[in-house]
Amino acid sequence: MIVMLWNCRGAGNKIFKRNFRELIRVHRPNVVALFETKVPFSSIGLFFNHMGFTASTIVDPVGRVRGIWLIWDPTQVSVSAYIANSQVIQATVKRKNFEEWVLVAIYASPNPGMCQNLWTDP
Repeated sequence: MIVMLWNCRGAGNKIFKRNFRELIRVHRPNVVALFETKVPFSSIGLFFNHMGFTASTIVDPVGRVRGIWLIWDPTQVSVSAYIANSQVIQATVKRKNFEEWVLVAIYASPNPGMCQNLWTDP
């Protein structure tokens, strides 16, 4: 199983799409976590669907700040998110012939108070 994590720093432009296509072609990940997306998922969701990533858990950015997207191909892997907020997505990942495991995609706030909440919230 291949998981790709990318602090893409913006997912709404042609450069992102070109680079994403190339990364998918070369590495063929089953699950992708994108951080600091800066655009709402609705503006690019069809692009991911055409790439085979038709399932997702999304925490959209606030304005053009932050954003965490977890996308996957449901024909290859099953992902069940149980925490999704502005700093983290936690999910269990299952795939045939693999043990279930936990994926934690963290994009912690630079604000010390908010970051502290990340580590103290259940």
